[in-house]
Amino acid sequence: MKLLSACLSALLLPTSFLHAQAIVSLGTNNITNSVTGLSSANSNVSGLTAGISFDLTITATSVATPALTVTNHNDGIGVSGGSAVEIDNRNNLIANDDESLVFTLSNVTGLAVGQSLRISGIGTRSIGTTEKQYAIFDGTTAVSSGSFNTTPFAISVPNLGSVKITATGPTSGTALNSRFIINQLLLTVTGGGGSGSANAAAKVTNAGIDGSSHPFFTFDSVAGESYEIQCSTDLLSWTPMATLSGTGGSITYTDEFIHAPSVPRKFHRALTVQTPNGNLANTTLSITQTWAQEPSGFARTAVVHVPSGAGPHPVVILLHGNGGTGGQMIGALDPHVSTAIRVAPSGYLTSWNVDGEASQAPDVAFIRDLIALLKTYDNVDAGRISIFGISNGSGMTNRLLIELDGAAFQNAGCQVSQMLAKMYHDSAFWFNATGSNAYDQTIAPAKRRRIISLNGTADPLIPYNGGTSAIGTFISAQESIYRFAQAMGETGPQLADAAGVVGTGTNGYSAPFVKYTYRGGQFVHYKLIGGNHGLQVSGSFVYADEAKQLVAAFLLQ
Repeated sequence: MKLLSACLSALLLPTSFLHAQAIVSLGTNNITNSVTGLSSANSNVSGLTAGISFDLTITATSVATPALTVTNHNDGIGVSGGSAVEIDNRNNLIANDDESLVFTLSNVTGLAVGQSLRISGIGTRSIGTTEKQYAIFDGTTAVSSGSFNTTPFAISVPNLGSVKITATGPTSGTALNSRFIINQLLLTVTGGGGSGSANAAAKVTNAGIDGSSHPFFTFDSVAGESYEIQCSTDLLSWTPMATLSGTGGSITYTDEFIHAPSVPRKFHRALTVQTPNGNLANTTLSITQTWAQEPSGFARTAVVHVPSGAGPHPVVILLHGNGGTGGQMIGALDPHVSTAIRVAPSGYLTSWNVDGEASQAPDVAFIRDLIALLKTYDNVDAGRISIFGISNGSGMTNRLLIELDGAAFQNAGCQVSQMLAKMYHDSAFWFNATGSNAYDQTIAPAKRRRIISLNGTADPLIPYNGGTSAIGTFISAQESIYRFAQAMGETGPQLADAAGVVGTGTNGYSAPFVKYTYRGGQFVHYKLIGGNHGLQVSGSFVYADEAKQLVAAFLLQ
């Protein structure tokens, strides 16, 4: 059984529910002095495995200022005293000043044999070279100790019946400017599995910050299952970030987020994608929506072709051009995607609501719900979902790249339509939260996606170099792929037109294709010299057929 990654109505998916990995994340905005009765039902805790609970108390002490308190501030959980002066900004006047944060865990229940809690701090650091010390007590007896002075720290906690961790500042020596901060406190259930675990074979095994200052955590996976990664800044609302395919081994998720004082802290969890609906077969799926044009409701449909074999299979969602249908689009990439589940939805009034079409349907919501429904089937690999669109369907794919969260799909193919100028201008991406095509609000697209785009230089409907046609006003095809790459981490400038690599037939594609790549091939654009809106050159379909192979190979890589 696996997690459903998007919230649908009870009418659509009455059996959906969530399963969390065994990771507990405690946010700086939620911890003040003590939190008791932490359990799977506590709103300040995310992902606590069913049956495990404990009390956590955080206190602060000082020889010089006994009345220290735990305080939330911009740098995380810190110690302050006197006139609310924080220790990280304070010059200690007394060298022998034992300033401490104390974490006490008690009343621990529900851990299986061999399980323990791992406490990690993200962003602990000190000014100067003096190390910070910690000691772990079982009751009143110290059972282990250590020190740290760099990011991150991690302490494996034994004997969880009664545990106190005391982390101290310098206890002797020269007075110094001391900084002891815990920006994130992560308590992770490690080891064991067994009783109370949503999935005994899937457990978090490590968490911290890597050498590039990116937060990461590692968890065991089950082959055939998928895992949705979510993040939060307050541990109350969660944003889907990515969906990863289970390998049967260890998986590490790394977020490209980098700490800065002005950026809220992010916490992460992994949820198992649930599949209550068995195996998907050849069928036509239906999702009912209502909107101004269809106030009584309208059944949106999608044709599904499933390959042979048990799966789980990758999925390619195929979006037709204006005037087309899902039934006509289902074979658009055949036979090159025969190993994938092909899903071809139909746009309302044979179009997708991008800009000026007859349809005003809430198409972003339709595709979001369609993806969520697909993920409820056992033979769907939720970590390998691609969307490919042609013409109006490519315009819709651009919308989905901008507006859908990072867990919805991983790969995209855009053929003969780049972004509208309404979608990207003034150094920002634009959308409308109501689902209309007003494009009057800014948004940051999800990261980690792979995109391939193909455009012809002789396209009379979608001008390759941008500008206005009978369809709308577009940015250039090359800028369109670059802006997506830039939003997802590209730091270099846009490639010059002359920097493209001409096809030779021996480098994986033919002339007159010219290839532009960013981020090691994560983003690829093919310019087809002389290609029209159907990627025909001088009336020949040879390069249109080659384009199918290029797209299929990229999406299924």
